[in-house]
Amino acid sequence: MSRDTRIFALCLGALALIILGASTMATVAIAHGASQNLRLPFLLMCHGIPHRCLTIFGAQMPICARCVAIYAGFIAGIALFPIAKRIEERIMRIVLAVAAAPIFLDGMTQAMGLRESTNPLRLATGLIVGAAFGSWVLVAIETRARQRFAES
Repeated sequence: MSRDTRIFALCLGALALIILGASTMATVAIAHGASQNLRLPFLLMCHGIPHRCLTIFGAQMPICARCVAIYAGFIAGIALFPIAKRIEERIMRIVLAVAAAPIFLDGMTQAMGLRESTNPLRLATGLIVGAAFGSWVLVAIETRARQRFAES
């Protein structure tokens, strides 16, 4: 694994863990009497609509179920990278597009008012697209690193 790939994997994993950890800690704090204002910083990254959020100790998380799953998916994508790195980047782009189709369909049918999504569906679609994105971006970085090495 190239240095660039390791650095990006560490950054992506750290970002996901920080956001998941901070949102979980904020939720637990709110559940135990802290101000709802702890939810405010998370509005920069997610709508945080309460009925679309997971609940911990009776308090809704500040990020929705889909965002929770996307960040968890980033971590899963990093874990899957040793398998995915054997796949060509072009194929990984196709995998990402296929993985994004369910999240797109879920969001569009919701936006058109055809149905209301559920948190289990949001979790599943978010986890799939997050894992696919995490794997694809690492494969892309690794591919570029191999190309640079071959050129030198």
